[in-house]
Amino acid sequence: MDDFKRREFIKLSAFGFAAVALQLNSITTFAQKANGYLGKWDPNTKLNWDAFLERLTTLSKSQHQLPWNEIEYTQQVKNLLLQCNFPEFENVKKEIDGYVDKHPNKFESSSLHTEIDFQVSLFQFEKGEYISHHDHPDMTGVINVVSGNALLKNYTIEEQLNNPKKLFENGLEMYTDTYLIREIENEIAKAGDVSILTSHEGNIHCLMPNEFTQLVDVFTPAYKADTNTKWYKVNEDGYYQNRKGIYEAEYKVTEFSKVMTISIDASILNRYVGTYVFANNYMLVITKKNDKLFLQRGQNQENLSPKFEMLPYEENKFWLDNKKVRYVFNTNQKTQTMTVYFGESSEIATQIK
Repeated sequence: MDDFKRREFIKLSAFGFAAVALQLNSITTFAQKANGYLGKWDPNTKLNWDAFLERLTTLSKSQHQLPWNEIEYTQQVKNLLLQCNFPEFENVKKEIDGYVDKHPNKFESSSLHTEIDFQVSLFQFEKGEYISHHDHPDMTGVINVVSGNALLKNYTIEEQLNNPKKLFENGLEMYTDTYLIREIENEIAKAGDVSILTSHEGNIHCLMPNEFTQLVDVFTPAYKADTNTKWYKVNEDGYYQNRKGIYEAEYKVTEFSKVMTISIDASILNRYVGTYVFANNYMLVITKKNDKLFLQRGQNQENLSPKFEMLPYEENKFWLDNKKVRYVFNTNQKTQTMTVYFGESSEIATQIK
């Protein structure tokens, strides 16, 4: 055998090199999994998407071990997020590169991963878009600022004031509850920063970006169909009774509200029957039976939800019977549309047939 004076090497054809290159992501994934099994992950280990999800899946199981140490868990998730460069992950890069401001004055969101124990979401904000005061009931949240910066305010409930008020708004007869909340965070988070909330501490928060901003959020557990997020009106004009850091926050109790329905002529209801589509192609199908309107929703005609009765409170305005979402038909234009209001947000769907 020849005696090589230089280091031996393997020669690859261009085709062979390309084949190896295509497998680099898989090779990296297997290597990171192996390191995880061998206990070689540390705070300085840079993770890929698969390794991040695998580790997060393991950590999230702690919520089933009572009592759940939410502070320890959220700190672990924070450390995990700091080991990731999300714009380099193929699935995240695809969402970022494909960004379109579909809803002016409202942030864009996309699910990166969802399972029962947790969900990972990407939020993208134009300057001036924001999320007002709200909570994440019985959940933890860990927010990683990927780009841009945002003012984050977090609050913890101190006590509930016993002065419910009766209110009539948008056809609903309801009551408001008032809470005293304590501000625990008020700072501008920039790219690379991470903010934490638990189910008991800092769970009420708001977010106001100062420029185009992207966030990755980890919610634990994941949102469910019956998750009832509360939206608060916070009086930030001054402290409550001069108690530093304490604010008054009002919440509309819709769970026990009553829709003040009216009767609408069948000929008017017929105008609203049809299929309506949002900018993301999600559709709403309106049908009529026994002089009542019913709504179904889904990605396509073959995958629609059960029918929900629509409760009219004005000639062109309706609530669903769960009183969480209301619908306004806009008929005074060439193409009929429907504005859908949920929480503090709204979207417009256009009738296509």
